[in-house]
Amino acid sequence: MDNPTQTSELQVSADLLIRHDKPGPRYTSYPTAPTWSEFFGDAEYRHALSMASVEDAPLSLYVHIPFCSHRCAFCGCNVIISKSETIVDKYLRYLDREIEMVAQALGPRRRVNQLHWGGGTPTFLTVDQMQRLFDSITRHFQIEPGAEVALEVDPRVTSLEQIRKLRELGFRRVSMGVQDLDPDVQAAIDRNQTEEQTVRLVQWCRDEGMESVNIDLVYGLPKQTVASWTRTIESVIALRPDRMAVYSYAHLPDSQHNQRKINGNDLPRGAAKYELLALARAKFVQAGYRAIGMDHFALPNDELSIAVDQRRLSRNFMGYTVKQAPDMIGFGTSAIGEVGGALAQNEKKLSRYFEAIEDGRMATARGTEFTRDDQIRAWVIREITCNFHLDFAELQARWDVEFAKYFEAEQDEIAALAEDDFVSMDNTSLSVEPLGQVFVRNVAMLFDAYLRSGFRHAFSRTV
Repeated sequence: MDNPTQTSELQVSADLLIRHDKPGPRYTSYPTAPTWSEFFGDAEYRHALSMASVEDAPLSLYVHIPFCSHRCAFCGCNVIISKSETIVDKYLRYLDREIEMVAQALGPRRRVNQLHWGGGTPTFLTVDQMQRLFDSITRHFQIEPGAEVALEVDPRVTSLEQIRKLRELGFRRVSMGVQDLDPDVQAAIDRNQTEEQTVRLVQWCRDEGMESVNIDLVYGLPKQTVASWTRTIESVIALRPDRMAVYSYAHLPDSQHNQRKINGNDLPRGAAKYELLALARAKFVQAGYRAIGMDHFALPNDELSIAVDQRRLSRNFMGYTVKQAPDMIGFGTSAIGEVGGALAQNEKKLSRYFEAIEDGRMATARGTEFTRDDQIRAWVIREITCNFHLDFAELQARWDVEFAKYFEAEQDEIAALAEDDFVSMDNTSLSVEPLGQVFVRNVAMLFDAYLRSGFRHAFSRTV
């Protein structure tokens, strides 16, 4: 290959980057959120909950805490900037009512094997507010022994008292945003987080008995260089987190107005951006971590690593998991659920969320019901992005379809990806090769019927 970018693992040519580094979904769901309908509301969500109520299986619960004291320039999350405890107290009251409504719609189905608080900043809550929220959940749902109970934390605002309270409540895993430790990069993204704050929080989590610590990093940020990124990676490895996530920065200033603070000329692009990803992958693997899915790394004894070996890794809106429940419920503003054969998202605007709950309506703003084709393709995309392997016999056993026939239209593109060493295929399976794992979003896009039909959206770039 011409002009390769060399790493200890892979060679990626300039030609490959030009052809494959393009906008594409992250596939936290399929169908992807931009295709969902705004005509999916209260009645449709209640029907989905009714369909789910007849199942006898554990649930996954996600609670969105949208509040932050400051919005970073790179952020793409649904957040509300506030310093008021009063608005948080009001939000918790409405969350309690939403949780009660959903629980009633689910009837006797109340067992939970996965609970996640995301944001925003869940540690924006005081310890008393954390207790109130947890009580709202456990008043209506039963968290099973061994459940995955996790949340996102911000090292800049999280206290030892909060970590102790969270551990008392049964939280076992924390995921902390770091993004980058370099002061110049932090200044460029309007985020002031010292390395000392990160180190201190990791130590608190370990001292208080948290079973797993995850650190989130972002590559492709303004002012990032190979030298500065190397220092960040080596500092994070020295903390020996159980897991790490390395996300690609999605620069979408037209829809994320806070990102207009970022000078686009300061962003590494193309080969320069890929070099940052390749560097992180190489250093993490050299340090004993395993690449998991499209953007995670885990120690060999972590349950994610074990699940990869057994090809049973799964993924939902909360991330990679081995506790995949057949239905996931989302609570709070902008929260997304996958339940009863449908995908649903709550209102993003706080006033509209309050209004819906006040009226006794579910706060559902949009969603979609799965077609059979959606279900088949969602399963295929999940297998590709989680386990890098698609077993044709299992596909036929689950869905009664033959791969070669059902995906006949995709065969030429599969062959083209095979020529680029992204995938290999025989009569029994399709496997994503190491090079294709870097471009796994591109591999998944091949099976996206909406993209194939011409649907377009301002997605982030795939590398």
